[in-house]
Amino acid sequence: MADSHDSQRVIVVAGDVTMDWNLARKQRMETGLAGWNADGATQVYLQSGGTGLLAELIAAVAGKLGREQYDVRQMAVAADTVRPGDERYHHSYALWSPVKKAENSKDEVWRVEEFLGLDARKTVSINENKVVNDTADAHTVVLDDAGLGFRQQSELWPKAVTTEGKAPWIILKIARPVVQGGLWEQLYKQHAERLIVVMTINDLRLTEVQISRELSWERTAQDITRELIHNPQINALSRCAHVVISFHTAGAFLFSRGRASEKLPARFQLIFDPKEIEGTWSEKYPGGMVGYTSCLTASLARQVMLGPEQPNIERGIQAGLAAMRELHLVGYGKKDEALTFPTATIVEEIASDKSLFAVTDVRGDRWTILQERHTGGLEGLAEKIVLEGAEAALQDVPLGQFGKLLTVDRQEIENFRSIRNLIGEYHRRGQTKPLLSIAVFGAPGSGKSFGIAEVAQALLPGKLAKLTFNLSQFRDPSQLLDALHEVRDVGLSGKLPLVFWDEFDTKLNGQELGWLAHFLSPMQDAAFQQGQINHNIGCAIFVFAGGTKESMEAFDRGDEEFRQAKGPDFVSRLKGYVNILGPNPQGGEPLYDPYSIIRRAILLRSLLARDVPQLFDEGKKLRIDTGVLRALLQIGKYKHGVRSMEAIIGMSLLKGRSKYERSCLPATTQLELHVDAQAFQNLVQRMELKVDEKKLELMAEEVHKVFCENLSAEEKKTHSSLKDYADLSPDEQEQNRGNVRDIPQKLAQCGLLVIPVRGDEQAVGFSPYIETLAEQEHNRWMKAKLAAGWRWAAATDKPNKLHKDLLLWNEKPDQESESIFTPAELDALGDDALLEAEKEKDRVLVRGIPRILEKGGFTIIRNAEAGE
Repeated sequence: MADSHDSQRVIVVAGDVTMDWNLARKQRMETGLAGWNADGATQVYLQSGGTGLLAELIAAVAGKLGREQYDVRQMAVAADTVRPGDERYHHSYALWSPVKKAENSKDEVWRVEEFLGLDARKTVSINENKVVNDTADAHTVVLDDAGLGFRQQSELWPKAVTTEGKAPWIILKIARPVVQGGLWEQLYKQHAERLIVVMTINDLRLTEVQISRELSWERTAQDITRELIHNPQINALSRCAHVVISFHTAGAFLFSRGRASEKLPARFQLIFDPKEIEGTWSEKYPGGMVGYTSCLTASLARQVMLGPEQPNIERGIQAGLAAMRELHLVGYGKKDEALTFPTATIVEEIASDKSLFAVTDVRGDRWTILQERHTGGLEGLAEKIVLEGAEAALQDVPLGQFGKLLTVDRQEIENFRSIRNLIGEYHRRGQTKPLLSIAVFGAPGSGKSFGIAEVAQALLPGKLAKLTFNLSQFRDPSQLLDALHEVRDVGLSGKLPLVFWDEFDTKLNGQELGWLAHFLSPMQDAAFQQGQINHNIGCAIFVFAGGTKESMEAFDRGDEEFRQAKGPDFVSRLKGYVNILGPNPQGGEPLYDPYSIIRRAILLRSLLARDVPQLFDEGKKLRIDTGVLRALLQIGKYKHGVRSMEAIIGMSLLKGRSKYERSCLPATTQLELHVDAQAFQNLVQRMELKVDEKKLELMAEEVHKVFCENLSAEEKKTHSSLKDYADLSPDEQEQNRGNVRDIPQKLAQCGLLVIPVRGDEQAVGFSPYIETLAEQEHNRWMKAKLAAGWRWAAATDKPNKLHKDLLLWNEKPDQESESIFTPAELDALGDDALLEAEKEKDRVLVRGIPRILEKGGFTIIRNAEAGE
């Protein structure tokens, strides 16, 4: 509280102050004119930057809350009395230009074209930089340590920082070098438990840490977590109440220290935009801005004002990130207006409490956000991706979008972004020697060339010329020289050659990997020799696409034959590589690669949208028979990868059709060329309950009620699924939907049919089949779990996909179970038989089938063809 008014809460804002001199280029000089002339027009605007700007923003945020008790106290900064070079302050300079607000917008706003630098003072004036009417009894202290001297000038620090006693909340906005200086030592020693540290990822990277850049959200978050825990340069941060690290406008990392009194462990969280990675959002909107981190800091200060006991830091980050984006979009006003920080707009954005970003806890080394969000029920998720698109189905999962290439696999995203970074850096430097050489591997038909081409062309649109040479069709090295001449000619035309050397790992004149030696000189020297003449290639990107090996690990085998073929020399000249996963599960089993069905779904939608766009309605939803979709997604293997998927679509009778019906599929003999035709047709014809989404949800909810009602009294105390259906995770809801869809399939094996209710007819009984149907339901549940990568363990551990009930109905595998489960799936199951108590849960679900069907307006009759 303040000195004179008990009801007031004092917020002290202090730190490094800059005078920001903003040069607005209102009209450019005509191109080619040198020296002074009157054609250009530039105007200078001055604003208080650094702590001055932050204090203005926090005062406005406090005022928006409508509470008179907040008293924001700051330094005596009088920008209207400042002149260039004023010794009392630091001065920063930036050149601003009008740019389009957004890609398709007609409006232009002021953004920074170039930061011109800083005129820093060794020391600043104490009088002008000291907090006016300072008090040791502050409610909150906000410090802006820009590394310009404030951290060492203790005489400028607020009294609440240096006085022992009741600790206020302290928000420290810190720039590089972080976790250094006298101010940090004071805060760490006395206020760590109520200290909130805010910094950017770039400032953290400029400390002695190892944190990846622009690869994947998971990789970056895990790198930060590791450094905070283990790196002695920064692990002191783990004693702070909260640490917030922003990725510019793309997201933030949040560390929150545990509270032993409440038995709360330390928590590492990632707040992220699934469609972006650091740096990519702002690429769409040219220009820079001043004040990003001030927006985030002011939003956190607002949460401290709203909840002084336990401020909602996550909500503060969400609103702060939204404000940062709004700042970038609106700029410092429109083109025809004076440059000024948009305080009122930013305060409104902070106060709106928007939650635009996904949130997840950071986990272990093999963690992916996709697997965390979707631990089961992958068939339903895959179907939704094909029907509605990945963005609709995977709203909270990172997407890797590179032109027309879309992937959700973490490893693929990291590999493709790594290649993107290599190509971007090579192009920026304009290097000619050595060439940029990349390798890409994958199964035949996995789309090797497509992936790299989309990454490169999306990064450098209109600047590339793609060339493709298949080395398996070359008879001798002289043809390689002809190809290199063609590459050289393209480079001389002004385009950057993107050259694909397909099947580079094939034999040359009977010699394994015989082509490798012929590429060593071009890769190293960007030149090749023909006779006595040496020809320079110039800038070029060489992409070596494997034909005989499906991964870099298989190619770089290190044996004597590989060394004799100059394999190590070749690999040493590569700057990167990608293993393309393709539509088939790695290792041939979904158990080893459960998320292959998600890759397949993304590929399938892309192929259908490209080849048969008339199958999509105005809302971009696909019209397709459920059996056809099921078969395309769940068939065990496409014999020729993506090419087989393309072939099946191409052979289907879809011309002039608006829906992909079963009757459109090619003949069995044609299917057999690309898939196991019998297995494919079985999937097409498998019976599932066809209901609209509303009825399906009603019936799935009833499944959940039947399950919960029959739990034992002891289980009702501890079972994690004992909650309303609406509160279940998406995967748990999908498990219940799977039960509903499979009811006709189970009943059909007992000679029973599911039909809509007609009049008041009663469902036929099926008591003799309870045990058989219960075992089938258990097997269906296990198949779904195994397909999602689960395994048996003595105790259930959902985050790690372990379940104690992954056991056969009977102890020993019999002929029937061996026909249902693959050898790999049987290996993933436990050795014992399912406990009787767990069997009873399956029997309960079977007995509840009439009740579940009634919710959707269905009943059971005996199939007349099946007999009695």
